Amino acid sequence: MVNYPQNHKSDTESIFPVLKKDRKWSSNDLLLVSISNSVATWCFLMGGFAGYFLNAKMGSIALIAGSMIGIFFVALALVPITTKYGLESVITSKLFFGNRGWIIALILQYISVIGWNSILLIFFGKAASRMLIEAGLISAGTKNLGMSVLTLIALIFVWFSLRKGAISVRIISKIIAVIIMSIGAWMFYMIINNFGISGIAEAKPLASSGDKLWDYVTGVEIGLVSLMAWWPYIGGMVRVVPKTSQATIPAMLGLGLPVAIMSIIGLFSILVIGDSDPTSWMTELGGVVIGSIALLFIALANFGSAVIGVYISSLGLRHIPFMQKLSWNQTTGLALMPVALIVIFIPGVFFDNFGTFLTLSGVLFAPLIGIQIVDYHLFRNRRLDVKELYNPSLNSSYTFLRGWNPAGILGMVVGFFTYLYLLDPITYESNAPYQYVTATLPTMFIGAFVYWTVTKWIVIPRGWGGYK
Repeated sequence: MVNYPQNHKSDTESIFPVLKKDRKWSSNDLLLVSISNSVATWCFLMGGFAGYFLNAKMGSIALIAGSMIGIFFVALALVPITTKYGLESVITSKLFFGNRGWIIALILQYISVIGWNSILLIFFGKAASRMLIEAGLISAGTKNLGMSVLTLIALIFVWFSLRKGAISVRIISKIIAVIIMSIGAWMFYMIINNFGISGIAEAKPLASSGDKLWDYVTGVEIGLVSLMAWWPYIGGMVRVVPKTSQATIPAMLGLGLPVAIMSIIGLFSILVIGDSDPTSWMTELGGVVIGSIALLFIALANFGSAVIGVYISSLGLRHIPFMQKLSWNQTTGLALMPVALIVIFIPGVFFDNFGTFLTLSGVLFAPLIGIQIVDYHLFRNRRLDVKELYNPSLNSSYTFLRGWNPAGILGMVVGFFTYLYLLDPITYESNAPYQYVTATLPTMFIGAFVYWTVTKWIVIPRGWGGYK
């Protein structure tokens, strides 16, 4: 029997575990929410990035492989623990970072979600302003101003939509998931209809390195690092599903496969059109009316993903003591504030450096995921004391060394430098054996090995961490 904190409030917007009686999402709910969250602008950008190195066939295989491998490890790290105990992602990091060191996970989550939401809402503004230009409602000269205004309006709607927390997420996602799947099928049709299967298959990558193995591994790497970034999201979604068996497959299929499939649209479009951004070519291929409708649907897809992202980051922020005194609406407002600053002042700079942001996800989350898998499945044998997770004192089982776990910190640092050695996230220059193993997988495994070594030989012998 799970030992929950005494007199805790179980609801989907609190920092406490969600009790089984309060978990209302079915497998289908989780699947639709996952699809709604996963399919958005980032898919087109991922595919477009892969198209610099790979043709349609190899790029499609690499994106699918990387995405499914990535979501497998994320699910292994989080789905069992979050569904068993009703926890969200950040609180689980106290097990391997300590009851003060968990702030590392919160910072990583907050930065990651801010980044992804900024990409989404900038793209929302681009799609919406392009639609208004095509409709003759604004001029091309006011495009940037229109994009900023529309993005701010979207931010307000995101905030308003989250007033009922997880209930809002579930309702909105069911609608948007159907729209997303329909528009994705239509976009595939438009590209194939205009350029033909043979035209797509024969298209050459824009900037192949000349080393086919390096190019393919880089395509896999793009899928891997993108899916590693689901770590902040997945706990907040699956914790409202009653059982692990009901969450694993929907989470993997909903967060992994749709990303790969929709990324292939970006891959195809950059190969045959030279641009992965559908706001640039939708009206040209589909005509003004149909293209504008498609742009509207793309904007809606981004809106749905942004709603889930703000919900997840708000859950994480509520672990900060002073944030617990704020209302849910105030918390979501604070979660949106950095996004508003980015989309107003530096939208172009941020959007143009998507590739760097993408690889940083691997640098930050790959070692964390490896560490969590080793800690929960090997050292803790899938058991923990939930009550002690909410004990902030230095008497907690998860205090380690003054609230910080040296094994977790060292594993993250070594993992970080492993990634930087294998692949420069800015220039994409690499060192062997990157071309055989990617950068993300060695980062995860080496970070996990360092954690295992320090925990086994230093942490456990000193009685730190509540291991039994």
